[in-house]
Amino acid sequence: MKSQILLKINDFLKKRLIELAGILILVIATFLLISIASYTPSDPNFIYTPENTDIKNFGGFYGSVFADFLVQSIGLISFFVTLNLINWGFSLITNKKINDFISKIFFTLAYIVFGTTFLNIFLNNSFWLIDNGNGGFVGRIIKENI
Repeated sequence: MKSQILLKINDFLKKRLIELAGILILVIATFLLISIASYTPSDPNFIYTPENTDIKNFGGFYGSVFADFLVQSIGLISFFVTLNLINWGFSLITNKKINDFISKIFFTLAYIVFGTTFLNIFLNNSFWLIDNGNGGFVGRIIKENI
């Protein structure tokens, strides 16, 4: 009798922790999506942080830093990565299970690599992402070393 109650409590706590992880992923991904959508190249970043600048990013200073890192490294694929995270968050909240974690990470990394390379080869002209183009520096490095 006691073990049945403990199993139910354990199952209940495990499901709530998975839901909490899903909510946390959802909040972080939404913050990143808003920050990337409001990205401005003149905002502060890891390298260039002027003291008296007006930050235009909706995520503030941290939003501009994370958006700059994602956009400069993987380009427009950063939108898909954040949408993927939103999907994972909703999946964790609704299913209350963690399924195929390793394969999800593998396929996410695969579409980041192939997506940045594709964008850098075929659609690299950008007025918004001046420094590294639509594929980011990951796509540029892969393209140069193929």
